[in-house]
Amino acid sequence: MCRGGEGRGRTTEDGDDVERARDETRETGCLERRWRECYAGAFVVIAIATWVLRDYTDTSDWGGVFRASMRRCGEDGTCAHEIATRAGLGNVFFFGMMLLISVNTRESERDNFRVKINTTHWIAKSLFWIGLMFAAFALPMSKDDYGDLVNVFRFLAAVFLAIQAVVCLGWIYDLNDKLMDDIDDENAGSSKSAWILVVASLAAFAASATLLAFLYKLWVPSSSCSRNNAIITCMFVLCVIFTAISLHSKVNGGIFTSGAFMFYCLYLITSALNSEPLDYSCSPATSNGKLSSILKFIGFMIALCALGKTAHSASSQSALQGEADKDSSESPFAVTYFHFVFLSASAYCAMVFVDWSGAGVIQGAGWTSVWVKVTLAYGSAALYLWALVAPFVFKTREF
Repeated sequence: MCRGGEGRGRTTEDGDDVERARDETRETGCLERRWRECYAGAFVVIAIATWVLRDYTDTSDWGGVFRASMRRCGEDGTCAHEIATRAGLGNVFFFGMMLLISVNTRESERDNFRVKINTTHWIAKSLFWIGLMFAAFALPMSKDDYGDLVNVFRFLAAVFLAIQAVVCLGWIYDLNDKLMDDIDDENAGSSKSAWILVVASLAAFAASATLLAFLYKLWVPSSSCSRNNAIITCMFVLCVIFTAISLHSKVNGGIFTSGAFMFYCLYLITSALNSEPLDYSCSPATSNGKLSSILKFIGFMIALCALGKTAHSASSQSALQGEADKDSSESPFAVTYFHFVFLSASAYCAMVFVDWSGAGVIQGAGWTSVWVKVTLAYGSAALYLWALVAPFVFKTREF
């Protein structure tokens, strides 16, 4: 809770000044923590509302409500697709505006009007956010314009997945380091941490093996499915390579990090293959609605975890902001980075809700989405591989 200094003892004028300064610091610190939670919470609420509107309302009516902008979707029955996409567009509008407002600002600059806009004025911002959502639905778009919007969202969603890979890798390393530090400490909790690390490592590799068998069973039903076989096998080989390197005595990257990231990379491959067109004979799982729902749910949960991690840690450090100023541990790009992550996450959320489809009908996404996700999966594996070998390539740098 945020508490002021009411009822505190004050003996001198200097004491009053000290108490007021302390109270102001407490209140400001609480505000600095809560503004990220407010944005993240509102994002989740809008995502849930979008899901409800898409699946539990009569979407054909939307073409009548927004006659000037969505009449086409009312005629061809694609309003569910447009609801998800336009809701994402409203979020992109809002976080894009906040990104522009927060460029080159620091949270510590509390007298800066742009900083105050970012951390306060919640009623005004909420009304502005709602207005942008209505504007997104009322914006007239031709069929070609709408197709271009979906392509832009695909690109931004791919950017978010790249950021997500960095965030997930950082979180896995942090967790591994914490457990290793607890093991190194000569206290009663060291054995407990060792058991946690062993169990988590075994669980990660067991889950990876299960997912690999699942991939071969469903997406390589026959020897003619050489494309899917190559995608899965090459990723497996790459996972074996970075696992072997991480276990080398000079690298000592940790078995838990390798197992966890192997599962993440194989999940991305699963998500990619699940985007194959419905008429592709080597993808029988695509027509399985229950499987698609499970994969979407897992992807959405991973995305929310990545957003939560970003919201928690983007205040002073990020993978994209560069080094902070020498005189301050706070980067002028941290707040901007925060809003950029949520902007790209808005596009990703929209693409998840429409199966990455650009045809206006929610169905198998197509080969463009498949190759985007496959590229990101291999890029994520390459990122982890680089994290293992970079200290040996640049020996003078600290990692």
